[in-house]
Amino acid sequence: MRFRFTALLAVLALLVPALPTAHADSFPRKPIKLIVPFPPGGTPDMLARILGQQVSTIAKQQVVIDNRPGAAGNVAMELVARAAPDGYTLIMGTIGTLAVNPYVYKSVGFDVAKDFAPIMNAGSISNLLAVHPSVPVNSVKELVDLARKKPGTLTYATSGFGSSLHLTSEYFQAVAGIDLQHVPYKGSALAVTALVGGETNLMFDNMPSIAPHIVANRLRPLAVTGAVRSRLFPNVPTMKESGYPDIVVMPWYGVLAPAKTPPDVVARLNALFNEAMRDSTVRKRYEEMDVEPGGGTGAQFGELIRAESAKWSKLIRDKKITAE
Repeated sequence: MRFRFTALLAVLALLVPALPTAHADSFPRKPIKLIVPFPPGGTPDMLARILGQQVSTIAKQQVVIDNRPGAAGNVAMELVARAAPDGYTLIMGTIGTLAVNPYVYKSVGFDVAKDFAPIMNAGSISNLLAVHPSVPVNSVKELVDLARKKPGTLTYATSGFGSSLHLTSEYFQAVAGIDLQHVPYKGSALAVTALVGGETNLMFDNMPSIAPHIVANRLRPLAVTGAVRSRLFPNVPTMKESGYPDIVVMPWYGVLAPAKTPPDVVARLNALFNEAMRDSTVRKRYEEMDVEPGGGTGAQFGELIRAESAKWSKLIRDKKITAE
C-alpha cells in the first residue's frame, strides 16, 4: 500500500508542472480585450486594431478593442493594472503612459514596474512637425524666427498634457529659445482635427495620424523627429537637418498584461503577437504608415520601458514639468 501511495505521488509530481503548459496551449478560450488608453483614430488605436485583427485570426478568438480615454491614458492604465491577471485584459501602452506620466503626475494610480507584465513591443514611429497653411513659414528656421518675433502668440496642439507630443514641443521650445502656447486635447485625433480647422497653429504629431492631412495639403510639413527622413515624405528634412540635432524622438508602443498573469500565458500572448507582427499584411500596413515594426520578448520590451523612463524622467525633472 505504501509503495502504491509513493508511486501515486511521483506521478502527480510529474503532472503538476505540466498543467501550466496545458493551460497555455488552450489559451485563449474566450475573447481577449485589448484596451487603448486614447480615443479612436490615434496611432495606439490603429496599431491595436491591426495587430488585434491578426491575433484574432491566429488564435481563433476575437480581440476586442476597447477605447478608454481619460487623464492622458492614466484611467485605462489603472483599470488594467487592477484587472484579473488571466491574460484576457491587455493594454496598448505608449511612451507617454509608461515612461512619461509616472513622472509628470503626482499620482497615476499604478506602478509600471510592479503592476504590469510586458508582452511585446508593438513598434515605433517618427513624429512630424506641421503647421496650418495660414502660418507663413516653410521651414523650422522660419517658424523659429516668427515665434521669436511674436513670443507667446503661436499655439501648438497636443494629444494631452504630459504626452510625448507635449514633451517634444516643450523640448523644442527650450532648445530653440521660443515661447509657444500649449493647447491640449483629449487624444491625437482631436488635436490634429483642431489644427486642420485652424484652431491652432502647429503641432508635433505621430506620422500615421497626421500623414493623410499632409498628403491632402491640409497641413504643411516642416520636419520629422526621426533619425532619418520618412519613407512617406522623403523631401521633408529631419529636425537634425533643420539645425536641432538633439531633437530625435521616436515614440513607441507595446502590449502589456496585469503583473500577476501566469508566465506561461504571457509567453503564449508573446508568441501570438509576434506571429501577428510577422504577417505580411501587417508588415505592409506598418510600412504604409511609416511605422517601424516591433516584436521580440517581453523582457526586451521591459528593458526599453526602463531605459526610456530614465531618459524622460530626467528631462521632466530638469524642465520642472508637472501636471496642471
